[in-house]
Amino acid sequence: MGGCRVSQVRHSPFPLICKLHPGAFSSGRTEASLTARCSLLCWDRRMKGLRWHYTRLPSQAEDDLSGKEGEEEEDEKEEAVPAPEDPVEPQLVEASQVMGASEIRQLSLHLPPRVTGHSWSLAFCTSRDGFSLRSLYRRMEGHSGPVLLVLRDQDGQMFGAFSSSALRLSKGFYGTGETFLFSFSPQLKVFKWTGNNSFFVKGDLDSLMMGSGSGQFGLWLDGDLYRGGSHPCATFNNEVLARQEQFCIMELEAWALS
Repeated sequence: MGGCRVSQVRHSPFPLICKLHPGAFSSGRTEASLTARCSLLCWDRRMKGLRWHYTRLPSQAEDDLSGKEGEEEEDEKEEAVPAPEDPVEPQLVEASQVMGASEIRQLSLHLPPRVTGHSWSLAFCTSRDGFSLRSLYRRMEGHSGPVLLVLRDQDGQMFGAFSSSALRLSKGFYGTGETFLFSFSPQLKVFKWTGNNSFFVKGDLDSLMMGSGSGQFGLWLDGDLYRGGSHPCATFNNEVLARQEQFCIMELEAWALS
């Protein structure tokens, strides 16, 4: 540093000091005092050479402000997440003679998302179209979407089924795993597809069947829509939907949900 070497200071500091400060020797200072001054000058130059290492650290106030800004950004991100929407309550084109508002609302929570927001159209009802399975099939013509079948028996028990497609005449079973059975006894019980078989819906002129296994049907209705039955079945692992395995139909409705 500027010609100041350790070897020169150790053997004889005078030449270095005189070179740096020509008037130092003539002023009558002692060798010890000149040596101390040389050390101070060298230390000062070294400190000047280290100034480029200096890095400004933030103050405590700036740290606090930065932390608050980070929290505000996180709060803004959390507020940007949309809150889950409430389920859309279905709109019925006509009033139901079987279900009340509470039953409609409860059933709507178990319907597939693809029917959410669709209005419910009364495709068939016994009070208007008569007690006939053939009439039910005729009223289903032109519909291809899902159907909600709901009935009330002689005991006032309400139960039924959701079919993933319109009810129709068929040689075999049809439908998908969206199909399910349900019963209000008095609380709603829903029996979803178990995956054990694909016996969802089968319709002929004499009966309508939903769910099967071991020769039993989860729900079946006769051709006159007068009598019906319900048994536990492998398709839905359901309970008996009515209070008794055999029942009489007092009122039946079929709602098209598309």
